[in-house]
Amino acid sequence: MQTIENSLLQVSVDENGAQMVNCVSQNDKFDYLKSQDGQEKVAVAFPAIDQEKNWALELPWTVVDKGDSRVSLTLIDTEESYKYFPYHFEVVLTYALEGNQVNVSFYLKNNSHKEMPVSLGVIIPILAGFTPSKDLNKIQLEGVNNHQVTVESTDFELEVNENQILAKNHELNLAGDSSQNFAVSLTLS
Repeated sequence: MQTIENSLLQVSVDENGAQMVNCVSQNDKFDYLKSQDGQEKVAVAFPAIDQEKNWALELPWTVVDKGDSRVSLTLIDTEESYKYFPYHFEVVLTYALEGNQVNVSFYLKNNSHKEMPVSLGVIIPILAGFTPSKDLNKIQLEGVNNHQVTVESTDFELEVNENQILAKNHELNLAGDSSQNFAVSLTLS
């Protein structure tokens, strides 16, 4: 488990799945991921949300950079993943705290010489007591005791789906030997 913090937030990230498992306000110790039913998680989906194999959950992530307020993990293809998804790839996921924001950024690299069809996704739980309202590239959650979460991205399409927010991109084709960056931010108050 990796923990990062600043004067406003403390975030814990589980290397297994690169999931954010705690997001706690330093001021009142409110955990934005704790529900009445237990601890929720912010999950990652790669190469797609609806695919049978989610390499983000099945392959090991390795911490490649760590500071007080940021942590970066990498996911690299294996012989096993290549059998199902015949591409060589690297995903670097960074959680970084800036004030009351958690910035989640991805660096996706296609190490194959051929075009790779792919999509990325971030699955953010909506906890009981939070009510979503959607704007173009922003979803705001009004919650209990004046707590609020705003999810924003210009790289991902944001969608409210039952009890979660999906930040996803439609399937894209990443050219061989190329890379692309994606980001989503959560502003907590």
